[in-house]
Amino acid sequence: MRINQASIQASETERRRLRVAIAHVRLGWGGSEKRVLWGIQALKNHHEVTLITAGSYDLEALNQYYGMELKPEDFKSIQAPLPFFMRNNGRMAALRGALFQRFCRKIAGDYDVLISGYGPTDFGRPAIHFIADFSWDQELREALHPYPPGMIYNNQWIRAIYLGMAKHLSKPSGRDLFSGEDLMLSVSPWVARKMKSRHGVESPVLPSPVPGDFPLVPWEKKQPGFVCLGRLAPEKRIEDIIEILSGVRAKGHDIHLHIVGDGDNPAYLASLQQLVVEHQDWVCMEGRLQGDEKNALLTQHAFGIHACRGDAFPGVLIEMMKAGCVVWAHNSGGQPDILQMPMLLYKDNKEAAEKIDRMLRNANQLKQTQERLLNLSEKYFVEHYMRDICSIVEEWKSA
Repeated sequence: MRINQASIQASETERRRLRVAIAHVRLGWGGSEKRVLWGIQALKNHHEVTLITAGSYDLEALNQYYGMELKPEDFKSIQAPLPFFMRNNGRMAALRGALFQRFCRKIAGDYDVLISGYGPTDFGRPAIHFIADFSWDQELREALHPYPPGMIYNNQWIRAIYLGMAKHLSKPSGRDLFSGEDLMLSVSPWVARKMKSRHGVESPVLPSPVPGDFPLVPWEKKQPGFVCLGRLAPEKRIEDIIEILSGVRAKGHDIHLHIVGDGDNPAYLASLQQLVVEHQDWVCMEGRLQGDEKNALLTQHAFGIHACRGDAFPGVLIEMMKAGCVVWAHNSGGQPDILQMPMLLYKDNKEAAEKIDRMLRNANQLKQTQERLLNLSEKYFVEHYMRDICSIVEEWKSA
């Protein structure tokens, strides 16, 4: 009997093809979405991939924003049946997350590998979880990002009732996600250290992908201005950036600031817009930019700044580094892991202004720092992430 080797190989390939589900409750314009979408990009040629989410999304817009070329036929998509008022807004996150996890548990048995794109998710069975922040760890979240004064979340009694309702609706499986059966992937060494100290879990580091291919503009041709990128929200402390750079200007530096991004917190946006009006001679709000428009703004400017405290993995820092910007950030969270230079890290606004002033007076140091940051940014190429996530999925299933 003649054995058809081609058929055997095809059969073996088919057996290795896994049914992989990647869950993310709400696709928007942040770092967690990059992990999910580039994960699909990496896995789609080797496995049958399904995206589980709770709201609608515009794949064409996401492709343009994240620099990808995903097609609808590249993956399956399942939308959790949530109430319409929860699907596409940023409020009621705990209730939406509870119902979403309940739905994920219902269909988890249909897949070989389950991946949570945003924090620990109770699938009712072992899974892979990306840990990118501690929004799910109430004590740590409130320590890092306290709610602004006057918000209803500051009422502990109301907050307890709300979270209790969410937990009841979730109907948790009772599994201990930190028992060692699940794989927790930290986006930075800082997150991995917190996972170990707070939850006793070893959590390998898989940095998020940071897309972007920037032409290198000679340092001498860059504008002496700053850019800040990302979602406009209270924890991003854009007002701190304006205060810091006001201090730098007071020291004699003719710098300006471009604020790039948007947000869904009307009260914060209104207060920020008023602040921009007060400094309109040197501060400009650009809104959300993407593609060539964003790349041009980044490459044309010499400096970047990020004021969020306890940010686990600020991909915006790495984008600016790739574009040839010298960047400063608060000395907390995953930011020291990325920048690795004390002169670029600050503990408060006064120190930030002093450190920026000191470096702006040293042209040679600026150029040397730019070159070092360009080298540091190379470890965050999307190709590295795609290779690693494929290896992790295959090793996880075979373990």
